[in-house]
Amino acid sequence: MKRTEFLKGTLSVSALLSLDGCLTRKLYEPRKYEETASLFLVTEDGSQLVVLGEKYHYVFDHITPSLRQILVSPLRRAVAASLSEFYVTRENVVTGDYTLALLADAPDEDRRRAVEAGFQAPELTLSGHLEGVRYSAQGFPPRGEASEFTRPYVVVVREQDSRSRLAGKIVLTPITVAADGALVIGVVALIALVVAGPFFRAGVGVPRLGPPVPSGAPRP
Repeated sequence: MKRTEFLKGTLSVSALLSLDGCLTRKLYEPRKYEETASLFLVTEDGSQLVVLGEKYHYVFDHITPSLRQILVSPLRRAVAASLSEFYVTRENVVTGDYTLALLADAPDEDRRRAVEAGFQAPELTLSGHLEGVRYSAQGFPPRGEASEFTRPYVVVVREQDSRSRLAGKIVLTPITVAADGALVIGVVALIALVVAGPFFRAGVGVPRLGPPVPSGAPRP
């Protein structure tokens, strides 16, 4: 074989390997999408945090003891929170980080509780990690009918490339609607956390499905 032909063949193989490498990296690069969440919920015992999106529901059941303590205590009404990007694996395991911040107008008693719960001075913030499962929201009532007191909260989600995932692999949401319109997961009632700007703040009561209450009309 002539030297020129050998070099051409070597270059061709190198080019193919380079192209293959680029395609492989492209295949495994995370896909990014935005999830418009309308409800943030927590179980009554604080063991699960739920984010309801338009396409998917994210149920976080790996919650740190400090966060669980806050979610079931009166302190939850005195904090605002923000969420980082979510990352979802091919097995629909979702992870993300959160930051809690004590409200500026919180009374001294809540400030004391925050310090005891692990909030860091001087800003009195607490950060942590979440892990759970992403479920399909297919068939779940649309966001607009779910609550009259929330507004959209956009979460950026990165997921491993899903082109190799078999259709129907994502399990349907375990969130259901009770006979009285309350949202439940299994047999446990969910309490709403109300969205407030780029943060969400703890609310009171359980969201119920139904038409919005007209402005000025008495609420049940």
